[in-house]
Amino acid sequence: MEIKLYHIDTLEYVGSIISRNAFDYEFRGVSNPHFIAMTHGMPLRALLANLVAFDMVYDLIDEGQAASAE
Repeated sequence: MEIKLYHIDTLEYVGSIISRNAFDYEFRGVSNPHFIAMTHGMPLRALLANLVAFDMVYDLIDEGQAASAE
């Protein structure tokens, strides 16, 4: 699963998290060293709950599922 990260005010893309499970994930394109250091080793669920403290929001991209056209 890919989790795309965006700035909370501008919605500018700031990187992604590639998740294999709740404890096995990696950052891609994230350039905020403080964010990476503070969340290192944190369970994914806790990391997502703390994104607002780093001025971020997220969107889940599930592989294998087509985007819905509503």
